[in-house]
Amino acid sequence: MSRITGVIVALATTTAVLTGSTAGGAAPPEARVWAPSAELPLEIPGGVELTLADGDLLRVYAAEDHRAVWARRQEAGTGVWGERSVVLKRKRLSCGDVRARTANGAVVVLAECDRGSWSEDQAPVASVALHSADTVSWSAYELEGEAYEEPGISPDGSRGVWLESGGYVTWGPEGFTRRALRTPGREYTATATITDDAQVSYLYGANVAPRRCRLLVLTRTGDAAPSRQEVPLRNACQDTNFANVDSDTTVYGDFTDPGHQTVISRPDASSPWAVSAIAPATAPGLDEAHGRLSTRYFTAPGQPLHAVGSTGGRVVRAQTYDPVRQAWGPATTVYDAGTRRCRWGDNWWARPPGVVIAAVSCSGRHMVLTTGAGGPWQALRMGRHPYGLSPDGRYVAVPGRSRTHVVSPELGVVTLPGGVTGRCDVVVPDGPDAAVLLTSAGRHREWPTVLKASTTEGWRTLSRTRLPTFPADCIGADSSNSELPFRFDVHGRWTGYAVQVVQRDGVWTVRRTRA
Repeated sequence: MSRITGVIVALATTTAVLTGSTAGGAAPPEARVWAPSAELPLEIPGGVELTLADGDLLRVYAAEDHRAVWARRQEAGTGVWGERSVVLKRKRLSCGDVRARTANGAVVVLAECDRGSWSEDQAPVASVALHSADTVSWSAYELEGEAYEEPGISPDGSRGVWLESGGYVTWGPEGFTRRALRTPGREYTATATITDDAQVSYLYGANVAPRRCRLLVLTRTGDAAPSRQEVPLRNACQDTNFANVDSDTTVYGDFTDPGHQTVISRPDASSPWAVSAIAPATAPGLDEAHGRLSTRYFTAPGQPLHAVGSTGGRVVRAQTYDPVRQAWGPATTVYDAGTRRCRWGDNWWARPPGVVIAAVSCSGRHMVLTTGAGGPWQALRMGRHPYGLSPDGRYVAVPGRSRTHVVSPELGVVTLPGGVTGRCDVVVPDGPDAAVLLTSAGRHREWPTVLKASTTEGWRTLSRTRLPTFPADCIGADSSNSELPFRFDVHGRWTGYAVQVVQRDGVWTVRRTRA
C-alpha cells in the first residue's frame, strides 16, 4: 500500500476524449486528482475487498446468516476466484460486518460480532481481532467492550492494532497484547496506526476545554507514557469517521462525500502529525450554493473533484478543485434550465461510478450532467427512466426517448440510436459503446418479456425472459444503486420485485433478486 504524505495528489494523464456526441477536440490536460479515500479498501456486502501485494484480490466478509466470517481469494494472473475459506466461526457468535487492512501480503481484520444474535442498530460487544500472514491461517483474539473501528497494520505486515474499550490490542511476534490507555475528553470515533517498530499512534477528537475541540494524538511504544499532541482540526468532535491509510496517514470525514475528507499525516514516525490536506468543502474560492440544488461534490477514478450546484436552481455551475493549491478554480456554467427549477436526482451509490455523473431533475425534465478529465461538461436528456450502472460501476447507461447514451472512462459519451419508451423499461451498459434493454415485445403487452441489444440501427432482440410479468399498466421502475448488487425495483399496481440485467459467461440474462 502506498504511503501518502503531504497533500494527497495523483497526477494522472487521461488519454480518453469525449467521442460520439462530442467527437474531435484536443486531448485534455493532466488532471490533478483528489482521492484520499481511494487508498481505502473497497466495501462489499458484509465486508471489504483488499488488493494484496502480489495483485491478488481478497474478499473478507460476514455470512448472510451472520454465523461465520469467510475469505475468498482471486489470482491476479488468471482472474479465477478460489473456494471460500473460514476465517472465523464460533458457537453462538454472530458477525455482521468486517473491516480490514493489508500490507506486504499480511491482513488484519476486525470482525464486528455479538453473542447470540446480530443487530444493525447496536454497537457490537463481542468483536474479534484477526491476523494472517498468508491469508490461509488466522490468529484470533476477542476484544473487550464496544469495538468497531478499522484496524491498523504496519508497513511490513508483521504488526496490527485494534481499538477496544479502555485502550487497544496489538499483534506482533509476541502474539496479541492488550494495552490500557486513557483518552480523556474523547468524542465519538477514533483510529490507531502502528509502525514496524511497534509504535502506536492513537488519534481521536476531544474537547480539551470549553468550546475548544482538538484532534489529540497519543503516541507510544509498549506501555511507555504516551506523548501528547494537539492538532487543530475543524469538526474534530463531530460524529465523523476516521480511517487509517498506513502507519503515517489517516483520513477524517465522510467517505461517501469526497468534498468532506481531510488528510492527517506525518512524514515519518519521528515527526509530528499535521493536517496535510484540508477538506475541499472548506477550501478557499468555493462559490457554495444553497437551497434546492445546494453544492455537492463529484469525482471518479483519475478525474478531478468538481463542486456542482445552483443558488437559484436554474443555472447549474461547476468548479474544479486544485489539490496542489488546495483551492477552487473559477465557476463555469454546465447547464441552463431556463425558466425551470432544478433539484438533485439520484446521486447515491454503494460504489462510486467510474465516470463523473450528476443527476438533476428540472421541473419534470431529467438530466445527467457529465464530464471527462479536462473536457467540457455535457447535459444528457434522460427522460423519466432511471440510468443503469454496470456491475462494477465503471459504465453508465443514460436512457432517452429517442437515443441512449453510454458514459465510460475510455470513450466519454457515446450516443446510440434507439431510445427507451416503455413505462417499466430499464437499460444497462454493455461495455463503453453498447447497451442492453429489458422491455416488452410491443406496446400494450405484459412486461417484461424480452432482452434487446443496441445496434447501429436501434435495438435487436436477444432473448425472451422468464420473469413474472406485469400487466400493461406496469407503474414504473426505479434504480437501486445505494446497495450492492446494483439493480432495479419495478412496480405494478399490486405487486413488484427487484431485477438485475447481467452477463453470465458472455450471455446476457435477467434475474430476480431480493428487494
